[in-house]
Order: sequence, then C-alpha cells, then structure tokens
Amino acid sequence: MTKSIGIDLGTTNSAAAVKKLHVDILNNSEGDPITPSCVCVKDKKILGMVNRSEIIVGKHALEWIKQDPKNTVTAIKRLMGRSITNPEVKKIIADPRQFNIITSQERGTTNSLVIRLNNKEYTPEEISSKILEKIQKDAQARLNDEVSYAVITVPAYFNDKQKHATRAAAALAGIKVQRLLPEPTAAAISFGVDEVGQDDARTILVFDFGGGTFDLSVLTISGGQFIEQGKGGNMWLGGEDIDREIETYVLSETAREYEIDDFQGMLDDMDDGIRTRFWGELKAAVEKAKISLSENQEAYIEILGLLKDADGDLLDVDVTLTRDRFETLMQPMVDNALTLIRNLLADIYFTPDMIDNVLMVGGSSQIPCIIEAVKKEFGSSKVQVHDRPMLAIAEGAAILSHRLSDTYECLNCGKKVNQSDTRCSHCDFDLASYTVEHGVFDIVHAAAHDYYVVLENGDKYLFAEKHTPLPFEQTQVFKLVDKNQRLVHMKFLNIVNNEDESIGDFWLGIDNNELMAYRKNQTEEEAQKPLSIAVTLSIDENNLVEVTAVLSELPKVELSKTLSRGKADEKLFMDLEAMVDHANEAGYDSYNIDEITRRSTDIIADIHKVIDKNTGNVIEPVYNLAKMKIEKARRMAEEDTCGYPLMFYAQDLMFQFSDIMPAEERGKLQEKIDHLTDMNQHGTYEENIEAIRDMEKALDEFPVLNILMNIIKAADLCEEHDPGRAPQFSNAIATIVEAMDRKNHELVSKTLDAIMPQVREVLHQYDSRAGSIQKGITR
Repeated sequence: MTKSIGIDLGTTNSAAAVKKLHVDILNNSEGDPITPSCVCVKDKKILGMVNRSEIIVGKHALEWIKQDPKNTVTAIKRLMGRSITNPEVKKIIADPRQFNIITSQERGTTNSLVIRLNNKEYTPEEISSKILEKIQKDAQARLNDEVSYAVITVPAYFNDKQKHATRAAAALAGIKVQRLLPEPTAAAISFGVDEVGQDDARTILVFDFGGGTFDLSVLTISGGQFIEQGKGGNMWLGGEDIDREIETYVLSETAREYEIDDFQGMLDDMDDGIRTRFWGELKAAVEKAKISLSENQEAYIEILGLLKDADGDLLDVDVTLTRDRFETLMQPMVDNALTLIRNLLADIYFTPDMIDNVLMVGGSSQIPCIIEAVKKEFGSSKVQVHDRPMLAIAEGAAILSHRLSDTYECLNCGKKVNQSDTRCSHCDFDLASYTVEHGVFDIVHAAAHDYYVVLENGDKYLFAEKHTPLPFEQTQVFKLVDKNQRLVHMKFLNIVNNEDESIGDFWLGIDNNELMAYRKNQTEEEAQKPLSIAVTLSIDENNLVEVTAVLSELPKVELSKTLSRGKADEKLFMDLEAMVDHANEAGYDSYNIDEITRRSTDIIADIHKVIDKNTGNVIEPVYNLAKMKIEKARRMAEEDTCGYPLMFYAQDLMFQFSDIMPAEERGKLQEKIDHLTDMNQHGTYEENIEAIRDMEKALDEFPVLNILMNIIKAADLCEEHDPGRAPQFSNAIATIVEAMDRKNHELVSKTLDAIMPQVREVLHQYDSRAGSIQKGITR
C-alpha cells in the first residue's frame, strides 16, 4: 500500500519524514537526514562525445558546484513563482556570484522566468521537481514501499503563484499533494505534539530563519488544534543573504590587503573557468565559516593558489572573520527581523506578553546573536531553540500527512486502521484520545496577504485581509463600465511588504447575441444601465486562489478558474490586452471597434482552453489557433478591414429585400455569407481577407439595394439621434420599393435625387464615429 510522507522542500536543504508509531526522519541514499537543495546539469560523455545531459541532485551536485557553478543551481526556491521583473530577481541576475542565466520564457510573460543550464531552459518548477524526485525515490527505498502522497511545506509568506508553482513541481515529480503546509505551522506541530497536552493551551511565535526565507507565525495550540493567528516575514531574508554579506566582506578585505581598487574588474578579466571556480570555492568556504562561528570566536576563509593579478603574482584569499565582525555584518538583518516581529504582533493586536513561547527553527536561527536578540525581546525563559531545528519542519509535515491519510498504522498494534476509526478493530486501542493528546486534530489556517481587485479608476478593492481564517470565500457585486460592454478584465493582486504584487488576471467575454436578447425586452431607462457582475474570491487552506464571475442579468455567462500565472495563456491575454488598448488609443471607428470586440470574445474563450487543467501543459493546437486569431484581428484592425460588419450587412440586405431578389441570387449570396461567417471564426488572415473580397464583389451586383441599405441606415441613425427626420427616409424607401415593383424608373430616379444628399449628410454626421472598448469594473 502506498505511503504518505512529509517533505520540507527547503531553500538550502530539504528533508523528509514519516509518522508511524513515532516520527522518523528518512535518511537519503547517502545516509544523511538532509538533502542539499542543489541541482546540477552536466553533459555526460560517451567515447569522447556528448551524449546527453545528466541531472545530479543533492550532495553530489553541491560538490560539483566547485567544478561547474554555471550549470549548478542552488536556492531555486527563491525563484518559484517569481517574475523576471521582480527587483530582487534583477539583483540576482546582475550579481556576478549568480551562477545561472535567468531569462523570460519564449511563450511566457515577464511574470515568469526560466534558467539556462547547458544550453537548455528549465523552469524553477522543473528544477524543484528533480529535488522532489530524489526525496521520493530515497524515501521509497527506506520504506520499501511506494510513496505517492505528501504534505509539502512552503514559506508562510508564499503567495498564490508561488504555492501553485510548488504544486506544479510536485506534479512533475509524480507526487500527489495532500496539503501545502506553512513552514512555521509545521514547526509548531512538531513542537506541540511533544510539548502541549490535551488540557493545555499555548500561544507560540514561530521564528523560522531558514536558508532563503524568514517566516513568522503566531499560533494558538490547544487539544490538537492549531489556529494560525497571523503571519509575517520576508521572502528575501535568509542564510543565503548572510553568505552574501560575508562574501562581500571577504572580497573587500582581500582587495584592501593587496591594494586593488577594482577587485571585481580583476575577476571579470580572468579566465571563465578560474573565475567560476573561485565563486564556487568562496561560497563553500563562507558557509563553513558561518557555521563555525556559532561555536567559535573566529573562523578562517582561505582560497589559496587560484587567483593571480595582472603581473601573474598569486593572490591568496586568507581572511579571519571574528564573531564580533560577523555580528556587526548581521546587525541590519537582526534589526529587520525584530521589526517584522513587532509589525506582525501589531497587525494582530498582540503584545509580547501574550506569547507563551518563541520557537526558533531553521539553520540560521542557531546563530548566537539572533538567539540573544529574540531573548532580549521576549525574555530568556520563553525562547526555545528547537532541538532539531533543521528537521522540525519535515517532522511536522509528516504528522499532518499521517493525519490526512485514508488509513494508517495503529499506534498500539501497528495494524492498518481507517482515519475515521475511533478505536482499533484489532486491539481496541483508543485512537481518538491518542489523536487529541498526541496528534493533530485540526488546523485553522490564515491568509498570508491582503487580496485586492483593481477597479476601472485604478482604486484597489479589498476582498480579503491578511490573517483572515481559511478557507475563505466572499462574493462582491460590481458594475461594468458601459451599457454595451462585452469584455471584462479584472486584475488581482496581493500587497506584500507594502508593494503591489500581481497574482493574476481574469478575463470574461460576453456574447453580443445574448446581450441584445436581454436588452430587447427592457425599457429605455433600463437599457441604459450597465450589467452587474458577481465576483467570488475563494482561498483554500493552501492559500490557493480561485475566482468565479457570473453576470447577474445573464447567469449563463460565467467562468470559474484559477488565475493566470505567467504561462502561455497569460502571454496571449497580454497580447490581446495590448491590441485592445491600441484600438482605444488609435481612435478606431465604431465598426472597427465592434469587429475587435467580437473577435476578442471569441479569442478569450480559446485562451481559457490553452492550458490543460490536469497537466498544466500547453495544448498546442488551441494555443496556435488563439495566437493566429490575435494576429489576424490586429492586422485587420490596422488595415481598417472588417469582416463582421460586412457579414451583418449582407445578412440584413437579404432580410430586407429577399422578396425582390431572384431565388438564384439569394442562394449565391447566402453561400458567400456562410463562407465569410466561417472564415471570420476559423480562417487565417489571408483566408478571411479573400472571403471579404468575395463578399464585396457579390454585393456590388446589387447597386440599387446597396443604395436602399444606406437610406435604411440613415433612418436608423436618425431614430437614435434626430427622430424628427427619420420618417422622410422611411417614406423614401417605401416609394422606391413600390416604384421598382411597378418598374417606374423615373420615380425611382427622382426619389433618389431628392433623398440621397440628406442620406450622405446623416451618414457623415452620425455614422462611423470613433468608439472605444470598455473592459473594466466599478463599484
């Protein structure tokens, strides 16, 4: 039977655990309890020729970093769900210590990124999946059983995109995610199972200072229940940043010793192999020194016989780092951490005296100056450094994974029992009491961020506040901007550290026929009112977001989906948005605007089908079709060529004058209409243009009917803008049709001579005015 485990997918290191009678850490294939979160892609050569890329994960990849840092990835977790435009990502790209080239995807948007290793592009999800694959494989070997399910931990401050990326990585690895568990909550579970009894209640602050993130969470633990009161932290504060500070200090000290003004310039001029090896050696030496300083007053960072100056003389790196100097380097980070603690407590209206325990986990939480700062803030008696700081999170995930499994092993006899059983059917052990006393009965999660939707005027409407208990669902009714609006575009965002952070867009198209059918039976006053749209924002226990939108007046027009996340569908939507915005800026006439709007509603429906819901992969035929339709719509708009208005014109001509058209001519014109309809929806640009030209030639065969259609148009425009003039056009049409029926050509000519100057005047005044495409919402 397949097993479920807990996985701490860390920035620097990862670990896995399983709960049976007790929680056991699952050592990896190297016999270690933790696996470095490091992936290397190297060329494997056979008979001197490159055969294929080999992917190395964990300890051996970390060792390889000294040889080939350019193709070795560390701290990939920091790039999960990130955009190429993120300021912190830009810093990584610009930093010469960054080992990989980061670029935006060809089919994605700037809301995503890829990493190039050995001339092949990998998404952060793909790299993370390799770490998960190793963890899964090693766990299966240890358990001698299949491992299909896991609770995977994520930083408490991860947003929807980052959590979705974690789920995608797990899916690529073949792991079914039972729950995405915030890392501080996992640590609290590990702590609470041992420390908080059934009749006890404690509020704890989890201080999780890991390799890549700094997470805070306040939880109340009572009787197996874990209630998240609030979360805080910094996604760009961790052991990696400490390492960078030490590296910068080592370089400055070495430059000072050798009196080198531009040390970085000297490195840039060196051979690529030597320079990249130096960065690898420096990274390893710095991390070793950092760990050493938790126990010792001094650490030595040496890189000998590798660097040379312009004269060829050796430049040995030999720097002594004292604990005092180290703590000086650390002070800004310590101050930042304390500020974040105070902000979190203020957000949830807590004071330090309301915290019973401060639980410190994560590798960086073992640094003495950090421990002392937290003790000074809360008092020494409250602060507890977890005795397994690198493993606590994996342990907590394993405990929850055990709780979420359909079956598990009885804690007394070891035989299988159902999760719903209160007593063991084999030995009569009281399972329910044990769960409350020693397990996890329930977790009440909380939102990590504020969730907003952007309104037409640029204001942000708050849907959900951070710290709101999850799951959460709220429906708000908004209004469209215009009575004839057929496109809806909503932008959703979080506010993280006082900065707007997009979590995706939502598009909806409204079929014009449905809108017109609804308007048909309304009064003139009612028809002037924009439609209403009910928007439901749902956030589940994993902080994953789903949006449902339903038109209140047209309930059949609805859509429910997760938000776009920088993939191929978002790229297409951005191309569509650019086309619509250009149309508004260019001042296209109303016919062109209607053309673009109709094509856009069709395109939106296609884009929503581009990503396979089960696999997350691009469905190529749908993608190519949507891309083709956008490009066709853009080109036709720029050339002022409209297929839909021409099609409707031909249909109206057939309807108005079918009685006076010969049957054969009606049949030929209907064939042209059917073909143009098909090409408007499915044809390429060239096919659509050819169908339009054919239709224009066919309509040229009816010169008198075209004149009559212009008179009808003038009558319709006057009905809307100048009703007093409308009857003269209607009368003229009746006179002309009757004269044609009697073959009174003189009366036809006389009537046309009298009415056409006025027709041209009305058409010039009212027809083909500049239009605009509305797509926003308002309160």
